[in-house]
Amino acid sequence: MKLVHASVIFATAALIMTGCDVKQATDKENTEATEEETLMPEEGFTFVELAPKPLPCSKEALQAAWKQIGTVERPHTKTIDYRQNTPTLFISTDLDKDGNTEVLLRGAEPYAAIFSFVGDTLHLITFVDQFKMGLGITSDGVIMRSGASSKGDYMMQFIKLNNSMKGASGAVKEAFSLKGNEMVSEGMHYMLQTDSVLSEVTKEEYEQVLPNQEATYFEDLEGWEDFRKP
Repeated sequence: MKLVHASVIFATAALIMTGCDVKQATDKENTEATEEETLMPEEGFTFVELAPKPLPCSKEALQAAWKQIGTVERPHTKTIDYRQNTPTLFISTDLDKDGNTEVLLRGAEPYAAIFSFVGDTLHLITFVDQFKMGLGITSDGVIMRSGASSKGDYMMQFIKLNNSMKGASGAVKEAFSLKGNEMVSEGMHYMLQTDSVLSEVTKEEYEQVLPNQEATYFEDLEGWEDFRKP
């Protein structure tokens, strides 16, 4: 049965968690009964369907933009290097229904990125920058990033588009610490981005910007096309 990643329901749980010119805005399971993840069958869940649009520029320009993401190095984990990997699948669509095109790109796991095309220019919206991360899309065109950090934190981050550029964004984070033989939650933290900084806010303030959202993650989206075809 096909499963989908939806929003994670926190019991005391955890989620986590960014001719054409190119412009780039550059496990062990956790606490057995503390997290309920809605990897649900199709009943009660509507898969996001993305309406296809023609590619806004050449695949060569998209591949060049992908490679310009460069290298991500983190302690105690393998390097992620977009220069040494190439996209294999794409979806060209309009996430925020503003008339501009967004392009979702995937390569070998974990490589994935989302670009927008505005004013004859490609803009990098977000990309996978750690191995335990997934990208998803809600029915409203909000981009979701979820995963685990090397420190054991879990975060779910959202990015809203405004005229195909980054608009409102924020995150829900839960950190854990080892006490005795048990992983203990240190509490939920809700954050919204102000200028370039994530500032902690109340749950109510967070939910005013982003009510509960369900997302279909890249591996479950339909309509992928082969990037390698001419």
